[in-house]
Amino acid sequence: MSRTLLSTTLLICFVFFTCSRNTTAVKRSSQALQASLQAQENSLKLLDKMSEQSARASADGRVVASADSSIQTYVVSQRATINTQQQELQKAIADVDAYTTGKSKKRERDVLNAVNTTVMKSAETLRILDKKTEVIVGFLNSETFSKSEIKTLFRPGDFTLNASQTKEGLKRFRPIVEKLFIFSEKYRQAARKLRGEIIVTGYSDATPVEPGSSLYLDLARRLQRDDRISEPTSSDLNKKLSELRAGTIRGLLETIIKTRTRDGGEPMDIQISVLGRGEELPRGTAASVPLNDPNRRVVTFYWVVLPEF
Repeated sequence: MSRTLLSTTLLICFVFFTCSRNTTAVKRSSQALQASLQAQENSLKLLDKMSEQSARASADGRVVASADSSIQTYVVSQRATINTQQQELQKAIADVDAYTTGKSKKRERDVLNAVNTTVMKSAETLRILDKKTEVIVGFLNSETFSKSEIKTLFRPGDFTLNASQTKEGLKRFRPIVEKLFIFSEKYRQAARKLRGEIIVTGYSDATPVEPGSSLYLDLARRLQRDDRISEPTSSDLNKKLSELRAGTIRGLLETIIKTRTRDGGEPMDIQISVLGRGEELPRGTAASVPLNDPNRRVVTFYWVVLPEF
């Protein structure tokens, strides 16, 4: 056989060998990899959008800052996961290209199995991400803040409630718990597990606590024990009073949650945090309101329902 004919024959064999590797199954696998890569890019854009929405909501006071922090941490972790999977997809694409061009000695079955594993892993990650994103976006689009006056609930200089005040408090704060349960029940199928939180923050006016009174002595003792403050100012005393009132309301919320769960509500892990801000200006209160105005005696609520991250 002449050298020219031999070269031509080898070329024909090479072309035929190369083409025969680009089967329908291989083509579909390549397309699946490209589609998965595009889906990952779309998810990164969705994460960026969600991150921006959460930051704006926190800056505007529409969601509590701790919820935004949790969401931002989740976004960072998901970006890292997607970036890793993008690298795996790119490697799988390179493996398919090497196989179709005859640069790989792998068998088609092994190449296709590897592609299928990578694509399925990517799809499962995005499926879970989409479900959790649905809950987060729903939360960010909800009204999670509320404020209630407490000047008619607590007696002056008191942070406990009698039977009639307790009854009134249970009635007044039940809608806050109801919002949390309604939201969680709406999105319960979207995430395997949801976590709830209510942040109760108490505020007071600047009316001084009478020195030497039983209230003064009680608050001073608590400040010494809890906050290591031995010589409390009027502001310190009012801050502690606002914290104790918020703590009493936490007890009401816990009762409401137990009743709601007992009466048919889905069990849910709900934490209740308490803060005392004393004479600080509550959100939603005009700055022109005098420091000793009773309207400053309020309690604010943020509720949070997010998927387990």
